[in-house]
Amino acid sequence: MPQTLAERFSLKRFKQGSPTQKSFVVLNLRRVYILPNRAGLTLAAVIVFMLVASINYSNSMGFVFTFLLASATQVSTFFSFRNLSGIEVHGLKCAPCFLGQNTSASFIVKETEGRDRWGIVATIDGQQLSIAHLKPHQSYPINLPVLPSQRGWYSPNTLTLSSVFPFAVFRAWSPLLFAQKLLVYPRPLSFNQTIPSLPAALTNSSITSPSTGADDFSGFKTYQPGDPYRQINWKAWAAEKGLFSKQFSSQQSAQVWLDWHACSSANTEAKLSELCQWALTAEKAQLRYGLRLPSKLIPPANGDAHLQHCLQTLALFNLPADA
Repeated sequence: MPQTLAERFSLKRFKQGSPTQKSFVVLNLRRVYILPNRAGLTLAAVIVFMLVASINYSNSMGFVFTFLLASATQVSTFFSFRNLSGIEVHGLKCAPCFLGQNTSASFIVKETEGRDRWGIVATIDGQQLSIAHLKPHQSYPINLPVLPSQRGWYSPNTLTLSSVFPFAVFRAWSPLLFAQKLLVYPRPLSFNQTIPSLPAALTNSSITSPSTGADDFSGFKTYQPGDPYRQINWKAWAAEKGLFSKQFSSQQSAQVWLDWHACSSANTEAKLSELCQWALTAEKAQLRYGLRLPSKLIPPANGDAHLQHCLQTLALFNLPADA
């Protein structure tokens, strides 16, 4: 969609970049900006001083050096732009994390025009990573730390690629704002998932159903007609201790409900933290657990997919659909 004149000259666009719905961006004329830095402004003042002195003293050699220096400076803007132009940047999908947990925004920088690129710096949220030399057709992975400030869907801030090549008097930069989002789960009570015992709300609602099976050896019993011969303790019978059969048992996993109303906290975020911790604990204990919220009910199950479903439900609880 074509940009309006106000959008093209908006200062926000030069700092934060134009939003894109694509997973990759190619740096072109519309995305690379160039301005003199502090060294460039100092050089400009020196050139003006040399020009004034040359005019004042009618010094032809002064004019030569002044215009030569100004020309070289002006030409360097072309190489500054060319150092970034044509680079392809891919935004990768971010793995979910917990609130308060450090994670990273991942990108891949690709050189697509068969040229060497020098001194490129990637910046996001104040974190910098320098790419000293990007070789022709090379792909360079970038992992820059981010710290989400709230649960739900979190959009990483603007990724900025910049360079002061070749003379460090002009800064060329390109701000990139991708549409990728990071799912942030509620902050658990503890990031250590190995808790010695389950909370009372879990143990009080657990259901254990022992049944006869062939999973775990549980002891011996007096032989009864009809018991399988392979379960007879022949060693005890040979020692004239009697005829016994081996007994096995299987025990179904306990089933628990992670109930919103069973939380000890009154605050919504604190309740979500408790439920998040309970889900991690129940999964660690290989229990079948369900999630009961005021607006949603998830039936008991277990496994990684079920855990992710519960955590995502907690992360998006009471948030707008587009949050």
